Amino acid sequence: MADRSGPRIEPIADGPLRYRKGTDPEDRGTLKRADGSEIEIRDTALLCRCGASARKPFCDGSHAGTDFTSARIWRPGPGEVMDHVGERITIHDNRRLCAHVEFCVQELPTVFDRGRRPWIDPDGASVEEIVALCDKCPSGALGYTIHGQEAVPRVRPATVIASREGPFFVEGDVTIVDPALPEGAPEEHCTLCRCGASRNKPLCDGKHWEVGFVDVED
Repeated sequence: MADRSGPRIEPIADGPLRYRKGTDPEDRGTLKRADGSEIEIRDTALLCRCGASARKPFCDGSHAGTDFTSARIWRPGPGEVMDHVGERITIHDNRRLCAHVEFCVQELPTVFDRGRRPWIDPDGASVEEIVALCDKCPSGALGYTIHGQEAVPRVRPATVIASREGPFFVEGDVTIVDPALPEGAPEEHCTLCRCGASRNKPLCDGKHWEVGFVDVED
C-alpha cells in the first residue's frame, strides 16, 4: 500500500476521481492514453467516471447534471471466488473484480470459454501461456498458483491508463483511497469504472459494453 506521499486516487462521492501524482520525485504517477502516450497533467487531476464528460478522460462537471451516483450496489454471493485446479497450475477467478475486458476469452480461448462449464480449463494451454494471460488481466480477477506458490506481485511504474472504450487501468503503487473496495482487490493493479454504470464502483464490472460507452478525448 502506497503512503500518503505516493500516487493515489480518491473517488469523490457522486463525483469524479481525484488523481494525485504524489510528492516523491522518484515515484510520480502518470496518466496515459490507450496507445501508451502520456497525457500531461499537473500534480492533481479530476478524472471523469460518470461517462458524460466532453473532455474525457477529464471531468467537466457533467456529473452534476445527470443521475450519476457513486454508490456500490452489487453484493457478491457465495462462491464468487473459484479455484480451477489443473495438473500443473491452479487458476484463481475472483468474480468480485472482473471488468470483462475480455483479454482472456479473446486471446486464450482453449482455456477461457464462456460457453463451457466450468468456463476455465487450466490444462487447456501451456503454463507459460496461462501465466502470461493472467499477468495481463488488468482487473486482478485472474491469478494463479504453481506448486503451492502464488504469483509474486508485479513491480511497475505508477500509471493510470484510460483504456479504449473501457475503464481506467491502474498499475503500480497507486493507492485507491476507498474503504468500499471488495475483498481480494489487489494492491498493484485494478480497473476503475469510467462509464458511470458499474454496480461495483469504484471498480469496473463490464457495464461499459452494455451502455455503449464512447471515449472522446479533448
